[in-house]
Amino acid sequence: MTAPANIQRKSNSEDANPIRVMLVDDSHVARSIFSRLLSDSGELAVVAEAADSAEALELLRTIEVDVILLDIEMPKRSGLEALPEIMLAANGARIIVVSSFVEENGPAAIQALSLGACDTLAKPGRAGIGSGFSDRLVEKVIRLGRNGRKSRQKHFPRPDHFELSRPDCIAIGASTGGIPVIYGLIQSLDPSLDCPIFIVQHLPEAFMDFFARQLSSYTNRKVMVAAAGTKVQSGHIYIAPGDAHLVCRRTNGSVHLDHVATYNDSRYCPSVDALFASVADVYGQDALAIVLSGMGNDGVAGARRLSERSATILAQDPESSVVWGMPGAVARENLASAILSPSELSETLALAALR
Repeated sequence: MTAPANIQRKSNSEDANPIRVMLVDDSHVARSIFSRLLSDSGELAVVAEAADSAEALELLRTIEVDVILLDIEMPKRSGLEALPEIMLAANGARIIVVSSFVEENGPAAIQALSLGACDTLAKPGRAGIGSGFSDRLVEKVIRLGRNGRKSRQKHFPRPDHFELSRPDCIAIGASTGGIPVIYGLIQSLDPSLDCPIFIVQHLPEAFMDFFARQLSSYTNRKVMVAAAGTKVQSGHIYIAPGDAHLVCRRTNGSVHLDHVATYNDSRYCPSVDALFASVADVYGQDALAIVLSGMGNDGVAGARRLSERSATILAQDPESSVVWGMPGAVARENLASAILSPSELSETLALAALR
């Protein structure tokens, strides 16, 4: 266990630079390489190192960090097993799982994200560490470190009173940090609120089927990666594929789903904007849109269309968001009917089920 003598102790100030990083990896060689790569960036400082999760938890009692790099395969306890406990002790620090295991076994990456990790990165193989890996590692740490500090600093006003009518559909858009919130919302839904649910979660196409299977373990509702031409049914959850945009259309009184290969108004695929815009056109004021944690501004253009149709839009609050980019963009344009924590979102949906 390593904690440099000049380490910064816990403080209420989030403005100090550089971004503080903890390395949790049983390999001394890996920790040395990561420490050098991060320190060379000029914006990052490795302030603590631990060879296993127990040492990491011990260090987190006395220090404040912004980002934690966590290995999966470690002695005594795997990184995934320890991840929830490390999150609780980390006081809002962003966790990136860096392991060869996430490359060899795709579901491990989804599991890490579902447990609260912000991102994953596969360790290089026998060919060694190249500039591509180095650049990606540094970029991820800087990006998440900066966004983490901003999220902890932001305090956004909330409406004093808000009531949600029973919706005809729920459309959810999310990216970084959204998966565990989606699981929680779906798990807590009242069975009587059986309107169709559409989800755009930014993930690679290869992970979508596994994401759908994981989500189905939290609910009795039918969960599927939506196929083009699917007729929308009550009590079903439809997930956008990773390689196309998911949109709704109304035909002969029924709502069907389509895939759109390109959507000029968004640089993301699948695009929350594309889904929200089509939901606005099909369901109008009876739609409910929820914008969860995520980087960038995907969803804000679609939220404008929903707002024009008098639909309800809920945004996740900055304090609970891993990255308050997507919900923040909606909030800053005054498009959100309410800005709520995940537990408040669940409570709001529970009340809507009674109406």
